[in-house]
Amino acid sequence: MKVLGTIAREGVDMKKFCDISGWQVYMDWDRLSEEFDGVIIKIGQGHRLDDMFISHVNNAVKYNMPYGVYYYSTASNEQEAIEEAEQVDAWLKEYLRGENPEYGIWYDVEDKKIPTWNVTNITTAFINNLWEKGYNYVGVYSSYSWFTNYFDHDVIKDVAIWCAQYYVQNDLKLEHPDWHIKLWQYSDCYSDEFPYDANIYYEEGE
Repeated sequence: MKVLGTIAREGVDMKKFCDISGWQVYMDWDRLSEEFDGVIIKIGQGHRLDDMFISHVNNAVKYNMPYGVYYYSTASNEQEAIEEAEQVDAWLKEYLRGENPEYGIWYDVEDKKIPTWNVTNITTAFINNLWEKGYNYVGVYSSYSWFTNYFDHDVIKDVAIWCAQYYVQNDLKLEHPDWHIKLWQYSDCYSDEFPYDANIYYEEGE
């Protein structure tokens, strides 16, 4: 896989992940589990549980695929972000026995309703709320452009990061090797057989 060769470095094990949501209904999970090392599943948006969340989680477990979850944010301020965190907590307790998925809880920050001038405070309000509830692996998803231009670098560098940049290399990781970058979404189509968002997951020190 060409993209792997552009970012490989000593001490980093890279795994292939896809991310899926209610848009992906008919999936060959047997083939999916052979091709990918793990999957990030949309849990919901607003107060609406994703239509395929339960099915996707059940299949991930059935086919022994490690998984994480992501929540799509539309918060316009810190209080709304806290309310979103409370909703995620409620779903995790109802459907996952309150457990933190192995590959994280990710806060998807890209919607136009989110004021870019306040994106760091909104993100940390969500993450801190879940940290205080005992979830120890919570991170943020956004684009290379947003991470570069809108987030407070002194704050975000210590948070688990999932960066979207459709390119042959992960510039954010190259530019900020000290940041806690765990995932890179490098394409919105892995292949014709697997037309899903394609990601690299970094396992540091393995």
